[in-house]
Amino acid sequence: MAFDGFMPVVTVLLPLSVAVGTASAVARRGSDPREPLLDAALAYSLLCVGYLVFLPQPPAAEPVRPSLGKDVAMALTAGPGDLAPWVQLVGNVLLLLPLAVLVPQRLPWFDSVVKIAFGGLLLSVSIELTQFLAIPGRVAATDDVVCNTIGAAVGGILVRLPHWLGSRPQHSAHGRAGQTVWTLIAKIEQERGVLSEQRPR
Repeated sequence: MAFDGFMPVVTVLLPLSVAVGTASAVARRGSDPREPLLDAALAYSLLCVGYLVFLPQPPAAEPVRPSLGKDVAMALTAGPGDLAPWVQLVGNVLLLLPLAVLVPQRLPWFDSVVKIAFGGLLLSVSIELTQFLAIPGRVAATDDVVCNTIGAAVGGILVRLPHWLGSRPQHSAHGRAGQTVWTLIAKIEQERGVLSEQRPR
């Protein structure tokens, strides 16, 4: 994947995303004001992914790279100052991360890291297949799929982290121990009431 030509990302895709957010605000009038921001962010992420992966490029000498780990090896063996392989590698990891964070906010089915990572895998395979079949100059690489899936999994962890933290049991004076104490007191009071009723008058 190529990660050059970012000017349209700002001058074209950002205004389109703002328009989506504005339309969402009008349609959701009176609802949570964060919802239009979420819609704008999701639209921007989708447009950026589409632009970065489907824009035609000059003919590639190697249209398919099925060897696993080749991109990593290229980055590790790059000369001093040659950042292009690292940009390529990190860019592929980050590509689907925003979508992995945003999509579960709209599609409740993605309620676990496994489902989010699986969705990222399917999307990445679809992208690589489309590039191979229909986009001139693009390179379909196994490493791209792996990096995209890792990024999606990281996004899934980020989006599920608040849920995990919120579901942790609270051990405090007002937690389980406090509930046990009040339960014992209630039972004692109940027994006292029964005994008082059984006393001869």
